[in-house]
Amino acid sequence: MKKLLILAVTVLLMMSCGTPKTEQSTKVEEKVELKPVVYNAKKAKGAKAYLKLSECLIAANPTAAQTFAKKVEVTLPSEVSNEVKEAITAIINTDDLEAQRKSFEVVTAYYTEIAKSGEAGMDLYVVHCPMAFNNTGANWLSGTNEVVNPYFGDKMLHCGRVMETIKGK
Repeated sequence: MKKLLILAVTVLLMMSCGTPKTEQSTKVEEKVELKPVVYNAKKAKGAKAYLKLSECLIAANPTAAQTFAKKVEVTLPSEVSNEVKEAITAIINTDDLEAQRKSFEVVTAYYTEIAKSGEAGMDLYVVHCPMAFNNTGANWLSGTNEVVNPYFGDKMLHCGRVMETIKGK
């Protein structure tokens, strides 16, 4: 009887203390904010406005995209091509998200040239989505090497891959 009582107390103590917890297979993801590497704040003003415009398209927020397209517009040099000016104006003048994304492709080509010339003032990553625009594909620039797609937003947020790293000056 004494042994049975000791066994019962031991079992109760073990149950009250609980069993060691094993690590759960699903972990809570911490949001890590990746910031672009900026070397020259004055040069980077346009590229940073471009990245904000991209974030608006990622979030599928055409009204915010219009606002940030205006910020991109004021950073453009006077000698920028008419094609780029028209693309920015098109983003400003429409709340059609798909039309904004199509115009964004032209703006991306411009900022890619700026980055490759060393005038972006920051590190940028060229990212490519092969499925954009009915599988014709499109590029965009990112301030980090994380793939977050402005052409599809939440539909296919991480569709694409980093194709090139452009180091800033």
